[in-house]
Amino acid sequence: MSFSPAPICVGGDDNPKRATMHAQTVMTRAPEPAAKSAAKPVQEPAQDQIRQLLQQARHALATDPADAERCIAVAVRLLPQIDAASKSFAPPPAPTLQRGGLAPWQVLRVKALVEARLADRVTSAELAAAARLSPSHFSRAFRASFGDAPKTYVNRRRIARSKDMMLASGDSLAAIALACGLSDQAHFCRMFRRFEGQSPSVWRRLRGGAHEAAWPLVAAE
Repeated sequence: MSFSPAPICVGGDDNPKRATMHAQTVMTRAPEPAAKSAAKPVQEPAQDQIRQLLQQARHALATDPADAERCIAVAVRLLPQIDAASKSFAPPPAPTLQRGGLAPWQVLRVKALVEARLADRVTSAELAAAARLSPSHFSRAFRASFGDAPKTYVNRRRIARSKDMMLASGDSLAAIALACGLSDQAHFCRMFRRFEGQSPSVWRRLRGGAHEAAWPLVAAE
């Protein structure tokens, strides 16, 4: 009588069928992360999967530590998806204010008032009232926000407007001076030299501005 050798099982389990079923159970018990859904954010399904995996790991901890460890590992791999989703839906950071400067609404009101009053006289007290600050507090806050004293900023904007007018129109320097809130052509020329380092007529000619119309001279440059 002959004897057939007993089958040798690999993996430490003497029952091949039971070992195969156990492997299939371990492979299917912890699902892989689901594909991103276009209808809802990634954060919600990832949170649900992590919750299920942790619950399954808790139940398997006493009977099957290897399965519990695998569930925990899959849950850890899902954590970056939650972090990425949280960052994508985070509100934009609040605008940073310069220490001691004007608030954004104050900056807008002051700029609007200056542009509207460039042809007239505008005082620091009027600008401070628009910002609802005392003149002394306003002067410090204005310099912190604009880098200039209020009077210097207003004159700088007047020179900027005069340059636009010289390039776009054929108005005389005297007419441009009055339109920009400067007393006369001589005042305009002195102010322009201070900011640009050259006379307005030279600046205009070098940049091919509109030809100056024949206006009577108010003051020589």
